[in-house]
Amino acid sequence: MRVKKEAGGNLVIWSESPAETEELGKILGGILLPGDLFFLSGDLGSGKTLLVRGVTIGLASTETATSPTFALIHRYEGKLPLYHLDLYRLSGPADLAPLALEEIMEEEAAFMIEWGEPAKATLAATYMEVEFARGEQAEDRVLSFYPVGDRYRQINHLLWQALEKEQTTGK
Repeated sequence: MRVKKEAGGNLVIWSESPAETEELGKILGGILLPGDLFFLSGDLGSGKTLLVRGVTIGLASTETATSPTFALIHRYEGKLPLYHLDLYRLSGPADLAPLALEEIMEEEAAFMIEWGEPAKATLAATYMEVEFARGEQAEDRVLSFYPVGDRYRQINHLLWQALEKEQTTGK
C-alpha cells in the first residue's frame, strides 16, 4: 500500500489487492471510536464492503461484513459495535424514515454507510467521506479519505502513522 497526505488533512491510499484493502480496514478498525461515521462512495465492486470487512476484523467482530444491499443494515458486535448500511436502493431522504437512523446513531457504535448521499445532510455535521476508484491494474484501488471535522482529520493522521509504520517496519 502506498499512502500520501494532502492539503486539508486528506489522505490518498493506493491498494494493489483485495487483501491490502481488507488490511487497511483492519487498521482502521483499530482506530475507530463510538460515533465515528464514514460515508463510502464508488462504483459497484470498487471495494467498499471489502474495507468494511477489514474493519470488522480490526474490531474483533464475531462475524465479518457482507454486502447489506438487501437487508440495508447490518450490526456487527466486536470491541465496538459497527453498523454497516447500504442505501443503494433508496431514492432519496424520504426513504430514510423507516430505518430510524437518528435512533441508531445514538448508540455507542461506529457507522459505515455505502451510497449514503440521501442520509448525509440529516445524520451529522462531521464525518469521513471515502471515495473508491479503480486503479491502473484490475485489482488496484485508490481510496481517498476526505475528513469533515477535527475527529476525522485525527483519524487520517492516525491511519497515516499506522501505514507509515507498517511500510518501514513491515508490521
